[in-house]
Amino acid sequence: MSLTFTGERFLTDCQGEIVYEHWHRYFLACEQARGKRVLDVASGEGYGSHLLASVAETVVGVDISAEAVAHASVKYGKENLQYIAASCTEIPLPDASFDYIVSFETIEHIDEAAQTAFLREVNRLLKPDGVFLISSPNRPEYSEKKGYQNEFHVKELDKEELHLQLSAYWPELIWAGQRLGFYSVIWNIDSAPQLARAYPAAGAALFPEPMYFMVYCAKSAAALAEVRSSITLISDSSNEVYGAWARTYSQNVQLHERNQQLEREIAALTVQMRSEPASTESTAPTPLASVIAPEPWLVRLAKRLAG
Repeated sequence: MSLTFTGERFLTDCQGEIVYEHWHRYFLACEQARGKRVLDVASGEGYGSHLLASVAETVVGVDISAEAVAHASVKYGKENLQYIAASCTEIPLPDASFDYIVSFETIEHIDEAAQTAFLREVNRLLKPDGVFLISSPNRPEYSEKKGYQNEFHVKELDKEELHLQLSAYWPELIWAGQRLGFYSVIWNIDSAPQLARAYPAAGAALFPEPMYFMVYCAKSAAALAEVRSSITLISDSSNEVYGAWARTYSQNVQLHERNQQLEREIAALTVQMRSEPASTESTAPTPLASVIAPEPWLVRLAKRLAG
């Protein structure tokens, strides 16, 4: 069986920037998942749980959509991987069952009361020394600055609101930011990279404002000892996103130039029309044919606009 993309959840046959955003989170999550019992809340199409299962001891993917769970079970069946249908606020599994719980782009899809219930449920399922990794869109960047409203988002959070929600259960938080952008990358061709650095462009901040937050949550600092400060990249080796941007940019430049040309032609025709002498004909009723037939200047304008 297959799923249809509606915009509510990511599918692996999607294209564009959404691909890099979603895969990047799961690749990062794998760094802490090795040998652990892992829960993936809102596992969706199932690709992320499957990736985690390549390094984890066991993985359970939970999603409210029975259709998504059936799809994932068929497409990503694996001995140490199980998918179950359940709400993120009520997961039918025992207390303290997991070393590591991840949930990406989930919390904004439910209202405030459900958000509290969701985090309470994660806290119940997580071992006392476990780690919870969550991602959430940064409302000021994701929506407010763009004037954009995602129809599937019920309650987006800013950093302070997310901090308040998370700190109620986990006093130790390590924050990371995620945002798709254009970067100049220099790498060693003949050997594996051993060092990563980031440089700010002249007069610019080192990093932009995060589009998404990724937060590691724990009850003790010791539980987060393996989380190191780092910069990670997911490669657009096919130049798919950059290529799409470059094509769009070129088209916009051409359209802008064409628009300016048309504005000049309209202005010239308007001046010409106004300079033509007014008609001195009789004020008798205008024949129907002349009402239907457009003025010559209007014909010329229409032809120019039509190219």
